[in-house]
Amino acid sequence: MKSIFNTLDNKQIVMRIHLLDENSKAANGKFTAEMLFRQSLLELDIAFGKQDVQVDHVKKMMCRFFKDQFIKSLIYEESQSFYKRKYPKESNKSQLKEELIQKINRIGKQGKHAIMRMHHPFWGRMTYNDWNYLVWNYIDNHLSDLGV
Repeated sequence: MKSIFNTLDNKQIVMRIHLLDENSKAANGKFTAEMLFRQSLLELDIAFGKQDVQVDHVKKMMCRFFKDQFIKSLIYEESQSFYKRKYPKESNKSQLKEELIQKINRIGKQGKHAIMRMHHPFWGRMTYNDWNYLVWNYIDNHLSDLGV
């Protein structure tokens, strides 16, 4: 499996993100590049210890119990409905894209040391392998959906 911590794999993801434009949409028309940027930034901010989110107590209990199954299934579904986070009404999509690229590059340079939080507010205790699986597969699958 490819890894977000591997420098070559990391560069490949960044190159694919560069191919996206502001109007990129999935074939089904439901998922957009902006959604990928926002959700990926949220997960990376959590990993870097820069973001806390509110999670419904019932969902939190269920997800901690079934973490592996949920992470694998949510790769393909949009998990934004599980988190409560306010986004600015106006956003610059190219700015979101550059911020995501910077954060992915940070992981490429620092490796596992970039991950500052081993406890996810939603998933509970996380290993480096869990973070890799969550971040890599989420971004990789949605980039494929967006045609890159």
